[in-house]
Amino acid sequence: MASEDKVFSLSGIPIKDLYTPDDVKTIDYDRDLGLPGHPPYTRGVYATMYRGQLWTIRRLSGFNTPEETNKLYREEYELGQTGLSVAPDISTVVGMDADDPRVSADIGHAGVPMSSIEDVEATFNGIPIENVSTYLADRCGAVTTAMYFVMAERRGLDLKGLRGTTANDMLSFSVPSLVNQTPPQAYLRYAVDFIEWCCEHAPRWNPVSFDSYNSRDCGLDAVQELGMLLATAIQYMEEAKRRGRVPLDKFVRRVSFDTGLHNDFFEEIAKLRAARRMWYKIVRDRYGITDPKCALFRVHCQSSGSTHTTQEPLNNLIRIAYQVMAGALGGAQSIHANGYDEGICLPTEQSMLLSIRTEQIAALEANIGNTIDPLGGSYYVESLTNELEERSWQYVKKIEDMGGMAEAMSSGWLYKEYRDAMIEHERKVATGELPIVGVNRFRLEKEPYEVPIFRWDPEAPYKQIEKLKAFKQKRDKDKLTASLENLEAVTRRGENVYPAVMDAIRCNATLGEISDVQLKVYGLWRRPLAI
Repeated sequence: MASEDKVFSLSGIPIKDLYTPDDVKTIDYDRDLGLPGHPPYTRGVYATMYRGQLWTIRRLSGFNTPEETNKLYREEYELGQTGLSVAPDISTVVGMDADDPRVSADIGHAGVPMSSIEDVEATFNGIPIENVSTYLADRCGAVTTAMYFVMAERRGLDLKGLRGTTANDMLSFSVPSLVNQTPPQAYLRYAVDFIEWCCEHAPRWNPVSFDSYNSRDCGLDAVQELGMLLATAIQYMEEAKRRGRVPLDKFVRRVSFDTGLHNDFFEEIAKLRAARRMWYKIVRDRYGITDPKCALFRVHCQSSGSTHTTQEPLNNLIRIAYQVMAGALGGAQSIHANGYDEGICLPTEQSMLLSIRTEQIAALEANIGNTIDPLGGSYYVESLTNELEERSWQYVKKIEDMGGMAEAMSSGWLYKEYRDAMIEHERKVATGELPIVGVNRFRLEKEPYEVPIFRWDPEAPYKQIEKLKAFKQKRDKDKLTASLENLEAVTRRGENVYPAVMDAIRCNATLGEISDVQLKVYGLWRRPLAI
C-alpha cells in the first residue's frame, strides 16, 4: 500500500515507496548500461574500475606562502595522498600580483599566492612532479599552469609526459563576484587556446576540468548542476568546431570534469552514472566522434562545502564520509574529502589527516571497491539515473536556446539561477523543510565541544610582497617588455596566445602583468545584476 506522504529527492524528483522491474522495463542493457569500460559507460569508464586502481585521493589545499604550502604538500604526500591539488589565494584567482595594494589583505589567506614562477618553484620544491599528477585551480589564460610548465622545462622534463589538470573552466569562474575579470567571451577564447596548445605540446595534461562544484554550492540541485556542466562543455566544443584548428577528437581526448557531492546519497550516485551516459551521447551522437577515449566522463568529486555546518562541526565528518561513499559508488576517478572544520577556518592538521583517512578507510576497510558498480541493476538507482538524465537534457537545451553558457552569463540569467537557488535553500532551512541535524533539528542550547582553529599567518602578505619586489628587480626589463608587447599583438591578431604566454613566463613576467594585457585587449567585465 502506497504512502500518502509525497517524498522528493533534493532535485525535486518524486520518490516512490518501492521500485520494481516495472520501473526499469524500458531499459535496454546494452544500449543504456553496458559493461564497465564500454559504451555508454553508465557503469564506469574503466573495465576494472577500483579493482584495477583505486580513485586518486586529492585534497585542494594551500595557504600562507609557497614555502609553507610546500611543507603541507610534502606532509600530504607522506600521509598517502596520491595526487596534489593547488588552491590559489584570491590575489592569484583575480590575476593580481601580491604587491598590488588592492589585494594586500588577501595574500595567502585562503590559498597559496602565485604571482611569479619563483612562487611556483618554491611551492613544488623537492616534489617529483614527473611522478605525481597535479591539479591547478587555474582560471583565465592558464597563466599559473604556464609557470608550472616552464618550471618543468627548467627541470629538464618533457612536457609531453607531464600529467595533471588545469581548471580552465568558465562555469566555476562565474560563481564568485571577482574584480579584474575579462568578459565571458574572452575567457572562452583563452580557455580554448590553451586546450588547442596542449593537444600538441602537453598531450597527457588535462587542459580543462569542467567544474560544477562551485555552482552546486550556490544552492543548485543535481539537475541544474549537471545541465550547466554539460552545457559548458558543449560551448567549448562548439568554439573548437567553429575555429577548426584542431580535430574535435583530439580536442576532447583529455577533457575531464569536476562535480560536487551533496547529501542526497542515491541521487548523487545516479547523477554520476547519468553524466557518463550523457557525455557519451554528446561525443558520439552530436559530434560523431568515434574514438572511445573521447567519450570517457573522467570526474573528480569533492564533498560539498555548502552542506558542512559551523554548528557541531564534528558532525561534518559523518556527512563527508557519506559523500565520499557516494562518489566512490558512483564511479569517481578522484575524490577530495573536505576538512570537517572548513565552515569555520582553513583545515587544521588534524582535519587534513582525518579527511585523508576518511578516503583511505572507505577504500581499504569498507571494501566498496571489491566489485564494479555494485548498485548497477538496482531498480531505484536505474530509475533515478534515467530521470536525472531526462531532466538534465531539458536543462541543457534551455541554456543552448539562449545561445550557450557564455550568453547565459552575459545576460545575467545564470546569476538569477544562483540567486533564486540560494533564496530557496535558505527558505527550506528556515522552515525546517530541509532538515539539518544540529542546526534546525536536534539543536542544542550550546555547542557541545570545541575544535582547533587554524590561524592564518598575518606576516605572510609582507613576506610575499618583499619577495616579489626583489624578483621584479632582477629581471631583464628589455626582454620582459618585448615579450608582453608580443603577447598583446598576438592577442589582437586572434592567434593562439599560449606560445606568447609561455615566452612571457620564460622572461619572468608575472601573473599581474599578463592579466593586464588581457584586460587591455578585452576590457574589464562587470558581472550583470540578476533581475
